[in-house]
Amino acid sequence: MVEEKNGRTVQDEVGASSPITFNESRGLDYIAYGYPAAAPYDGQTLRRCEGTASDDPAGRSTQGIDCDMTGGASGGPWFLSGGEQNSVNSYKYDADPDSMYGPYFGDGAEQLYDHASSK
Repeated sequence: MVEEKNGRTVQDEVGASSPITFNESRGLDYIAYGYPAAAPYDGQTLRRCEGTASDDPAGRSTQGIDCDMTGGASGGPWFLSGGEQNSVNSYKYDADPDSMYGPYFGDGAEQLYDHASSK
């Protein structure tokens, strides 16, 4: 169920939305977007990265892709080739500035999404 206010959804207001998917295979190909603001970027231009996800080297359940976006890009979507959103820009490691890491959208993310969608 999608929350409505005055009979209108967020999609009605902004004119766009994208599907979301959960529990997909790990190691898929992604296109990530963001507005990085830390040098050498200025936060004013939409940037994108493409890459095949690999597991976080610290053993977290997150995945990383090749991406040189900097601070400010957090929260930008990761899309699969079919257009479904399946992660977001989240963090980087100082020792690995050319990778961006994002959460795996598994059962927990799906339960949270379903709960928020039902309010």
